[in-house]
Amino acid sequence: MAIVTPEQFYANFTEEVQSIFCYNAVRTTSAGIWLSDNPLMFSLPLLLFQFTLIFVFTRITQSILGHLSVPIVISQIIGGIILGPSCLGRHRSLEKILYSPHSWEQLNGISLFSFMLFLFITGLKTDLGMIPKAGKKAFAIAITSAILPFTAVLLIRYFSDGIIPPRLKQRFVILNTMYTWSGTSYVVVSCVLADLNLLTSKLGRLAMSSTLIIEFTNLFLSAVLGAYLQATKYDSIPMGMASMAAFLAFMVFLVFVARPLTILAIRRTPVGSMLDDACFVGVLALAIGCGFITELIGFSATIGPFFVGLILPGGAPLGVTMVEKLERLVVGVFLPVFLASAGIRMNVASLKIVNVEWKVLLLFLIIAVLIKFLGAMLPCFYCKMPIRDCVAVGLMMISKGIHEVEAAGRLQDAKVLDMQLFTVVVLTIVVVGGGSAQLIKRIYRPEDGFVAYKRRAVQFLKRDGELRIVACIHGEDHVNAVLALLEIARPSTVAPISIHAIHLKPLAGRSASLLLPYTRHRTSYDALFSSDTDHIFNAFFQAEQLHSSGFSILPYVCISPYATMHEDICTLALDKKVFLIIVPFHKQLDIDGSFSSPIPAIQAVNSSVLRFSPCSVAVLVNHGLVKENIAFHSGAHPSPAVYFFGGPDDREALALGLRMAEDPAVRLTVVRFRHPEASLDGTEERLDERMLEEVRMRGDGGSRVVYREEMVRDGEGIIGVIKEVSGRFSLLLVGRGDRKEMSLMCGLSTWSEYPELGIVGDMLASTDFGGRVSTLVVQQQRWVAGNGLPENMSMGGKHVVPLEEDEDGDD
Repeated sequence: MAIVTPEQFYANFTEEVQSIFCYNAVRTTSAGIWLSDNPLMFSLPLLLFQFTLIFVFTRITQSILGHLSVPIVISQIIGGIILGPSCLGRHRSLEKILYSPHSWEQLNGISLFSFMLFLFITGLKTDLGMIPKAGKKAFAIAITSAILPFTAVLLIRYFSDGIIPPRLKQRFVILNTMYTWSGTSYVVVSCVLADLNLLTSKLGRLAMSSTLIIEFTNLFLSAVLGAYLQATKYDSIPMGMASMAAFLAFMVFLVFVARPLTILAIRRTPVGSMLDDACFVGVLALAIGCGFITELIGFSATIGPFFVGLILPGGAPLGVTMVEKLERLVVGVFLPVFLASAGIRMNVASLKIVNVEWKVLLLFLIIAVLIKFLGAMLPCFYCKMPIRDCVAVGLMMISKGIHEVEAAGRLQDAKVLDMQLFTVVVLTIVVVGGGSAQLIKRIYRPEDGFVAYKRRAVQFLKRDGELRIVACIHGEDHVNAVLALLEIARPSTVAPISIHAIHLKPLAGRSASLLLPYTRHRTSYDALFSSDTDHIFNAFFQAEQLHSSGFSILPYVCISPYATMHEDICTLALDKKVFLIIVPFHKQLDIDGSFSSPIPAIQAVNSSVLRFSPCSVAVLVNHGLVKENIAFHSGAHPSPAVYFFGGPDDREALALGLRMAEDPAVRLTVVRFRHPEASLDGTEERLDERMLEEVRMRGDGGSRVVYREEMVRDGEGIIGVIKEVSGRFSLLLVGRGDRKEMSLMCGLSTWSEYPELGIVGDMLASTDFGGRVSTLVVQQQRWVAGNGLPENMSMGGKHVVPLEEDEDGDD
C-alpha cells in the first residue's frame, strides 16, 4: 500500500464536508500509567499494541487455516478482517484505539517498508536462468493469460458503456483494476507454490517462468506508457523522453554498477561463509535506495528492491545471508502487518447497501479471472498436455495474493476505490486466492509423474545386465558406507554397475531447486559446488579407477528443500532408468557404538522416496561397513546374508544378494524363516518357492551360496536366531515388507520405531538385535504403468497411464 503523505491524509478528511481531526503529532512516548498517562494515546505504544494484536490474530488464523491448505497470505488477510470493522472493530472502544486517524500514517509506512524488503528477498531467491530455459510454452502462456483477459474486459466495457455507472467511468475504476488483475505476479505464484511444496515441480517451474516473463514485460510497458502519458498530459515530448531515459538509466545502474559491486563483495567472502556485516548493510542500503529512486522517477517504491534482488546473484553467500538475517523477521513479524492492514481497511458491512457499482466491478473481476484461466490453459491444450495439468497451470496463473492487495490499497489511497469497492476487491482476492490453492492441491500431484513404464527391480534384471543405481549422499559421512557396499556388490565386466551419485544439499537463498551434473571444470555454477562436494566425488572417482572394468560413476548435485528433495531423486531415477535407489539411514553409528542424533529431515526424504520411487529402494543402515571395506582389501571375503520371510520385498533382497554372489569371492548365506504349520498354497508363497528353488540348486552345485531354514513359531524365535547368527556376516539384507499380519511377527510390531525400515529392518538396525552389522533394507518397485506390471504387484485397481516409451532392451 502506498505511503499516505500529509497532503493526502488531510485531503481525505476535508473532501465532501468531512470532519477534520486534530492531534499532537509529536507525542511519541508516554510516561506510563503510573503518572496518569494513557500509553495508547502516544504513537509508539499504540504502534506496538497494533503490532501485537496483528501478530496474535494472524498467527491464530494461520495455524487454523494452514491445516486446510489455505495460503499464508490469505490467512493473514482474514486475520486482519477479524480485527477490522467487519468483526471486532465494530466495538467502539477497540475501533477508537486501532483505527485512530493519526496511527494510520506510521502503520502504512512500516507496512510498505516491510513489503519492499519482502520483494527484495523474493527477487534475490529467484533464478533468472528460468527465462532462457522457459521455452515457447512458457512464453505462450504468459502472452495469452495476460492479453486475453485485458482485451476481453476492454471489449465488454466498450460494448456495455451504457450500463456502466458514471462513477466507475470517471475514476477509471475498471481500467485500473483490470490492469492489475490481467497480469500474474511472480511473488504471488511463488508464495502459493511454496505453501503447497510445488516450487520444484515441473508445472511449478513452468508457471514461475511465465510469471517472470509477465513481470519484465509489464515493467517495460509501464515505462513506455508512463512516458507517453506524461508527454501527452503536459504536451511536452522532452518530459516523456526524460522519464524513459530515467528508467533506462536505472536499469543500466543495476546491471553495470550494482551487480558488479556486489559480485566483488561476494568474491571477497570465504567459501562457506556468509557476508560480513559491512557488505550486508551495504546491499540492504542498496535495495532501500533503489526503492527511493523508483519512487522518484515515477514508479512504485516496491519495484526498485524487487528488481535489485532479481539482478543480484542469489544462493550462497548473498542469498543465504539475506535469508538468514532478514527473512524470518520480515515474513514473520512485519509482513503480517501489511497483509492484515488490508483486512482492517475493509468493511463487509458496507456491502449491505446494495448498489450497481460494486456489483458491476465484481462481475468484471469474475470475467477477468475466468478468461485468464482459459487463456492460460489454451497453450497447454495446444501442446497436448494432460487435462489435469492444463487445469493446474490455469489455477496457478489466476492465483491472487499480496500483489493484488498492494494494488488495491494504492487505488484506495488515490480515491479510485471507495470502501465498498475496496471491500469487494479484497474479498475476491481471498476467495480466488484461497480457492485456487485448494484446487491446485487436489488436482496436481507431481508424484504421479514418477510412475515407471517398465519393471525397474533387480529381480527382473538379466544376470548380465547393467545394474543402474542412484546413490544418495547427504554428507561426507555417507560416502565410505556406500563405497563399501559397492565393494560387496563386486562390479565386473560381466555384471557392470553404473552409479548415479547425487549429493543432496538443502536449498538456501534460492526459491527454485537445482539438479545438475557435477563437473571438475568450473563453470558459471562455481558457487554451487562447495569443497565437501569435491571431497565426496573425488572418493567416487578413486573407486572408479580401482574398478576400471564394470564400474562407472555419474555425479550430480541437487540443491533442493527437504520437503521436495524426493522429487529430484525420483526424477533422476526415472530419467536414467535405474533399478535401485540407495538412501542412507537418518541415524549414524558413532565411534563409541551409540547412534548419533537423528535427522528428521533426512528421515522424511527417505519416507517420500520409498512412497513414490519409480524403482526399487534400499535403505542403508551403516554399522561399520568402512571396517569391512578395509578387510576386503586385505584379502578377506565378503559374507552377506539374506533373511528371507517371504513377499516381493524379500524376493528383491534375495535377488540383490544373488547378484552379489555372482562373484566367486563372495559367500552368500540365505536364511529362510518358516512357521512349522505355514501353508504354501498362496500366490506369494508359490513365487517365493520358485525363487528359493534356484537358491537350493546353486547351493547343491557347490557354489558359495549357503541355504538354511529356521523353523520359528513367533517373534521370540526370530530374535533368538538373529542374535545367534548375525555376527558372522558382513552385511544383512532383508525386505522391508508389511508383516504386521504375519503370525511370525506377533508382538514385534509393537516395538517398531522406524516404519521406513519395516519390522525386521527396524529390529536389525538396533545394536541390541543385529549386533554391529550393517543392514540393507530393500523395498521392491511399487508402481508400474501400462503392461509392465510385475507378476507380484497389485495396483489396487488404479489405472496408470504410461508417461514415456522405454526403448531399453535389457529388461
